[in-house]
Amino acid sequence: MSDVDFKFENFEEYFGGADEVKKMIDECKVCGSKLLLSHMPDYKNLLVQETARCMDCGCGNRRTIHVLN
Repeated sequence: MSDVDFKFENFEEYFGGADEVKKMIDECKVCGSKLLLSHMPDYKNLLVQETARCMDCGCGNRRTIHVLN
């Protein structure tokens, strides 16, 4: 695990057409299988914590904070 728990979403990292962006978000970068996404809302601070994990290879443990404001 890295020394960063969650990173704030940066929309500049997404490029290409709609299908390419969907693939970047939904698929594992190692094996290409679909990621399991879980979300935990924090309505007081207007944030959603997202965790992504690949159930096939165990990689792709991505943790992102989405700002709702």
